[in-house]
Amino acid sequence: MTAPLGVYLHWPFCKSKCPYCDFNSHVREGVDQDRWRRALLTELEYAAREAPGRRVETMFFGGGTPSLMEPETVGALIRRTRELWDTAANVEITLEANPTSVEAGRFAALAEAGVNRVSLGLQALNPGDLKFLGREHSVDEALEALAIARKNFARHSFDLIYARPGQTPETWAEELERALALAGEHLSLYQLTIERGTKFFAEHARGAIALPVRGSGGRDVRADAGPPRPGRTAGLRDLQPCAAGRGLPP
Repeated sequence: MTAPLGVYLHWPFCKSKCPYCDFNSHVREGVDQDRWRRALLTELEYAAREAPGRRVETMFFGGGTPSLMEPETVGALIRRTRELWDTAANVEITLEANPTSVEAGRFAALAEAGVNRVSLGLQALNPGDLKFLGREHSVDEALEALAIARKNFARHSFDLIYARPGQTPETWAEELERALALAGEHLSLYQLTIERGTKFFAEHARGAIALPVRGSGGRDVRADAGPPRPGRTAGLRDLQPCAAGRGLPP
């Protein structure tokens, strides 16, 4: 049996750096798309030599903000992946996107390039927390991006960050109910953590940020209203895992 393979492609550029983010991401006014396309194609060819005879079951474009990639770049990388490896007929091809109006406007072209699943970084469903998290989109833009995603992709999902300052189990439960009403087959929940080297790390060190803690009633939003560690997918109602999260070997 041919061993399955998941291909991850990283686009390290963003329009702005979120204050909680310690990922390999960089703010640039302009990116030489042709140069980066050639570099990523070269990386794919190297990976194919290192992992021959495998069958690709998932592709995941992460970042950074891969929805800032030109659709032509995304399409070229998908085509080359199919040329270099056997590819499952039902291969899941996911691209992470921010729900700004500019990026949502690319969804149709990204779908035509071969993307069949989009993962949206909503992160919160209220204006105050979006501002605190440094997000550039509004709640209305997020909802519109979700609607556009439904029209263009067979599958879609979005992320929320919990354990935000001032959040209680009750307010988180209300937000989750709203999220479940909006979600497709998948919803990802991430605990806000303070990572060294981020803007939040400096603010937390000087006492400007206070995360939720266990209160006198013995309840903790981090324990009661979300998964126990960052990145775990919410197992809620009939939501389904994305293929990229099923533990495929590297």
